[in-house]
Amino acid sequence: MTNILIVDDSDVDLLLMERLLNEPGFTIVTAGNGVQALEKIQDWSIDLILTDLQMPKMDGLQLVREVRKRHPHLPIILTTGQGSEEIAAEALQAGASSYIPKTKLSGMLASTVKEVLDILNTERSYEELISHSLGARFQFDLSSDPKLLPQMVDFCQRMLHSMTMLDRIDRLRIVIAIDQALHNALYRGNLELGSHHRIESRDFAVSDIVEERLNTENLAERKIGVIFEIKPARLLIRIQDDGPGFDTSSVGSWDDPSLRGIILMNAFMDSVVYNDKGNVVEMRFNFHRSDGESGRAVGSPVSIAKLTCRTTGQTVVLSKPKIVIGSRTGCHIKLKSQEVAALHCTLSLHDDEWVLVVLTKKGVTLLNNKSVQSSKLSSGDVIRIGDREFDFEI
Repeated sequence: MTNILIVDDSDVDLLLMERLLNEPGFTIVTAGNGVQALEKIQDWSIDLILTDLQMPKMDGLQLVREVRKRHPHLPIILTTGQGSEEIAAEALQAGASSYIPKTKLSGMLASTVKEVLDILNTERSYEELISHSLGARFQFDLSSDPKLLPQMVDFCQRMLHSMTMLDRIDRLRIVIAIDQALHNALYRGNLELGSHHRIESRDFAVSDIVEERLNTENLAERKIGVIFEIKPARLLIRIQDDGPGFDTSSVGSWDDPSLRGIILMNAFMDSVVYNDKGNVVEMRFNFHRSDGESGRAVGSPVSIAKLTCRTTGQTVVLSKPKIVIGSRTGCHIKLKSQEVAALHCTLSLHDDEWVLVVLTKKGVTLLNNKSVQSSKLSSGDVIRIGDREFDFEI
């Protein structure tokens, strides 16, 4: 039996989610705010939490932070309403594992819950020998077969479980990012299904439109290339499809299920970089370095780059391998501006190269006067964030 805790101050939404999850094997526990939720966790053996964000006494963001401290093994799924996008972005950074727009509950709630539970239940350790490995690199050339995707996800989960010291929820978040990237590569890339086609990631019954595309000669022959590489300091996964690509300036819409994966990938991985065409994505996660906000171990600080604000003349030394820039108090670089979101962008160090990753559509983010989603940085670059310009130097 799986015990699911639903946290929401709206009785109507609680009843709706209880009805949608009224399935054999699920026991539903409810709470009206974060304080009540923490009490229910003490009284019940909870397996998964669904929480609203805007609640009295203790909101969803505070609840995520408290659960990650007290019960780091518990996965949390957010339910996001209109106007809660920025707090949802903070909650994903703080440790939540996924989210569902409240406008899409009827179509997405059950499948998202099953997706998270399925991934968690695949954890099995390989033999002891693998746990002593200093690294591994695997390369796959997958056919456009939907049945191969959960096998690939299961493989990644096993490797992370056997070869890293990450906790259960960090592993879950990484695997969800990989799962989303693989589904984008197959359905949005190789099969060229647009945003109006809804794809259930854990539904193995192939829909009519998917079957039709799989039987189309020029689409059926397309491949998905996957490189999965673990080293002592970091994970790299590179996924390439044979599709036409997409506009990489799009960072995802909180209310658009077809773009949801992009938001989750950027929230859970330290770096998400696309090629110019948009049919190759490279994601990285650092094991031994931290931005100070997760449970990861912290390595030696680095001081090999700096930002200088052209307006104030202030210089910021980039002394961490990941710097968060935004308007919230906890950001490493805080910019007070209506154009700057709570979590606006990051600067991350990977293999001695700095990468700019934009996390929001809000406001202006330009690199050398061009709009970017993600890009490697070079000395002399000029980054515009909101109404401020910064010179980047190495």
